[in-house]
Amino acid sequence: MLEPRDERPWRPGRIAKALGSVALLLVALFAVAAGRAAVSCRRDREAAAGFLASGDLASSMLAARHAAEWYVPLDSCSESALALLDAVAAKADATGQGELALVALRSERTSIMLTRWLVTPHADRLPRLHAEIAARMAAERRVSGKAQPDDQSRYLAQLDGYPSRGPNPWLALAGSLGFVGWLVAVAGFAWFGLRADGSFVWPRALRWGGAALVLFCLWLTLVRYA
Repeated sequence: MLEPRDERPWRPGRIAKALGSVALLLVALFAVAAGRAAVSCRRDREAAAGFLASGDLASSMLAARHAAEWYVPLDSCSESALALLDAVAAKADATGQGELALVALRSERTSIMLTRWLVTPHADRLPRLHAEIAARMAAERRVSGKAQPDDQSRYLAQLDGYPSRGPNPWLALAGSLGFVGWLVAVAGFAWFGLRADGSFVWPRALRWGGAALVLFCLWLTLVRYA
């Protein structure tokens, strides 16, 4: 037979202990994820360097892009992988493989875009990349006989317009926190707002249920406007 739950409010010490446990769990999860990303970045970067040295530019580009996407704050591995993509583009140009060079530059830009969070890592590389990509795309149009006088400036404006096309990072972060809060509130309602027989524990059921409803609406709103 189920024992009735202790319906006494949590004491401050128990609340602090619970919050500390959650914080430690989050730090541990982040450390595991960061370690996995750092190891994977170095593995793919070394593979890219090996392919580049052997002259296999396509494989080097693919491995370097994978390495660049394993971004960890304060770790230089991702940046060195971007430098390898630059090297692939330069070597492709030197061997008459202009299309491959353009793909390498686009891969470098894509890797930077995919690692955006509250900030855009390595954003200082984008102006040069955008200028080179726009120039090469305009050159391709000239070769195909479909060139327009404003091709290069139009392509450059499209590439430089990336901030307005992405989600607001702060609203996205707030929405993510709202979702986590909603999950916590639902768990709190189930644990503290219900007795073993399924009846409500007033007024705690009202507080936890109300918090879950508010956080759920907040999450949907923030996701909509992020």
